[in-house]
Amino acid sequence: MPKVRKDNEQNAMASSRVSRGLQIKGRIWIENEGQAYLSWGRIRLLERIGEYGSVSAAAKSMQMSFSHAWHLVEDMNALAPEPLVEKQAGGRQGGGAWLTDSGKQAIHDFSQLMERFQGWIEHETL
Repeated sequence: MPKVRKDNEQNAMASSRVSRGLQIKGRIWIENEGQAYLSWGRIRLLERIGEYGSVSAAAKSMQMSFSHAWHLVEDMNALAPEPLVEKQAGGRQGGGAWLTDSGKQAIHDFSQLMERFQGWIEHETL
C-alpha cells in the first residue's frame, strides 16, 4: 500500500513495501525548460499562500525565509503559462498575495499526478 511521507514539509515521497524489507521509493517534480517548476514543496507553498494570503506568512509557516519563498514564487510565475500567484507589495493598504485560477489548478493537477504516481509505485515489484 502506498504512503506519502513528508520530509521536512518540503518533499513528498511515495513508497511501497515489497518483500525482504525492500521498498520502492520515488519523488516527483515537474520541470519547464530544464528548470524545476512544481514540486511537493512548491505546491505546499502555494497552498499556504492561499491559506494565509501572504508570501511572508506562508514562508513563516513553513520555516522558510521570506526571500527564498519570494524567489520560488517568482520562478513558478515565470515558468507557468499564466501567473500562479498575484501579489501586492506592502504600503498603506498592506501587502498580500493570492492564488490565481491557474495556481489553484496547478495544485489540483499536481495532487492528481501524485495519486497516479503513488498508484504506479504500489503496483511495481522487484
